[in-house]
Amino acid sequence: MTLVTLPNKILRNSHHTLLVMRDGAICQAVCVLNDGKIGDVSSKLSLIEEIASRKLDVGDVAFDGRVWITPADLPRPQHPARH
Repeated sequence: MTLVTLPNKILRNSHHTLLVMRDGAICQAVCVLNDGKIGDVSSKLSLIEEIASRKLDVGDVAFDGRVWITPADLPRPQHPARH
């Protein structure tokens, strides 16, 4: 499944961002929790769509039917090896 954020369907709140995504006829609510730690959600939409798609594919859906994305779901930057 490949979810894509619908235009004008991004709702920012003080601690999270709610997105409405679609793949064909399927609509999915995606909540990005603690978005202050993630940064500007709009600039990371393709990454968030990829994570949401993967989570939905494996059934990682919360009790409320949403896909929840937290900072822990994002890739961690690689640090150079120390010698």
